[in-house]
Amino acid sequence: MAGQKLLTMVMFLLLLPAYATPAQAQFGNLFDCPASTLFASNMPEQVHIALLDDPNQMQVSWATPGQTGSEVEYGLEEDLSQSASGDEECYDHDMVFHTATMTGLEPASNYSYRVGDGDSWSSMFSFSTYDPSSPLEFYGFGDHGMSSEALIIGDNIAEFPLDLLILSGDISYANGDQSVWDDYFRENEPSMSSMPWMVVPGNHENETGYGFDAYETRYEIPNDSNTDLYHAFTVGPVRFIGISTEHDFSAGSTQFSWLMSELTSANANRDTVPWLVVYGHKPMYTSHGDEGGHDIDETIRQQLETLFVDNEVDLVIWGHDHFYERTWPVIDSVVQEKGTFGKGGEFAGSHAPIHLIVGTAGRGSYDYSEEQPEWSLYREKSHGLMRFNASMDSMLVEYMRYDGVIGDSFILLNGEATPTPGDDGGFLPAEGVIFTLMTLLLAARRQQWFLE
Repeated sequence: MAGQKLLTMVMFLLLLPAYATPAQAQFGNLFDCPASTLFASNMPEQVHIALLDDPNQMQVSWATPGQTGSEVEYGLEEDLSQSASGDEECYDHDMVFHTATMTGLEPASNYSYRVGDGDSWSSMFSFSTYDPSSPLEFYGFGDHGMSSEALIIGDNIAEFPLDLLILSGDISYANGDQSVWDDYFRENEPSMSSMPWMVVPGNHENETGYGFDAYETRYEIPNDSNTDLYHAFTVGPVRFIGISTEHDFSAGSTQFSWLMSELTSANANRDTVPWLVVYGHKPMYTSHGDEGGHDIDETIRQQLETLFVDNEVDLVIWGHDHFYERTWPVIDSVVQEKGTFGKGGEFAGSHAPIHLIVGTAGRGSYDYSEEQPEWSLYREKSHGLMRFNASMDSMLVEYMRYDGVIGDSFILLNGEATPTPGDDGGFLPAEGVIFTLMTLLLAARRQQWFLE
């Protein structure tokens, strides 16, 4: 590879006067790019956006077959009056990857943008910034790929975009074939270009011969972690913390120290941002039936559960195991408060984290243990994804199968509900809480979702 890069540099220096302009070649990046990218097309493809922790910014990334500059033009509606320059990066693959950041964005606004090098431009894309006066709506899933079920899910979220999507690892299943990554981004560009996809790595992002090179190059997510492997950001009433179960998270590690700081800070800010959601790949709790070492749940519990409990994490969203499973609020495998009705439908106050396994976005289903653990509230084998509707007062959580049928749902309430005795011996929420729940349910069903 070093010889190829040296040859590329020599060729570039010899041919620069005849072939290159500042917009068409970036001298500083040539050592990192395969020779095939020297004279290939400048046309952008694989466009996708991502959130930063600054709500007034949006990052856009794309790829080109050839080496060229990185520019984005953007503005309200179809006015492309703003622009920004970005950066380029390569790994051992015949593509060049670009990132740029759109700044000065206004909330609750529609933006148009295009990317290119100043000469060659992409098609026009658009996105909407979050409206702070509305509930935050977002998707969540893991273990996607490009099966027929995965394609259906991708098509449907493109048709019904929400404020963002979180993906808990095992993204494309390229497994070393880098063209699969390209196909995956091309296939999902309609969604990725209009709705931020926030991702963390799974075990399939650690590719033979590449390690995490493809993941880290294709997903540039600037944040205070100084790595693309884990990050934190806030949108409206939710603080999101994405972690990597594929990198050292043990006490004393860089990731552990960063996570402890993020969780502590987030928990101290509950009056402003009431919900704390963590997502990663390999689950802390799972009833997966494989006793042969597929799971590292016990290790993750030993290292991270105390952090989650002490900082009152509300939800943890995992992938890895190809089924859907929801736990009760649980600490050290012991079920805690069982919710307002005692049946797992509503939860008031910070009892303990609820864990969701959603490795359901396209891969073949796994078997779970024949005997369901006491901490496991609900599980099923199907393809689907999570849908969330979060306000300052409550959060509606739904597992939706890819055919549009709701398989599971529950509601989190911010703060302790004022209970009144119910007919079943449980409790009913106060009148204000009931109104909030009804409002949420009606809002979530105003729109047609997925397949009819």
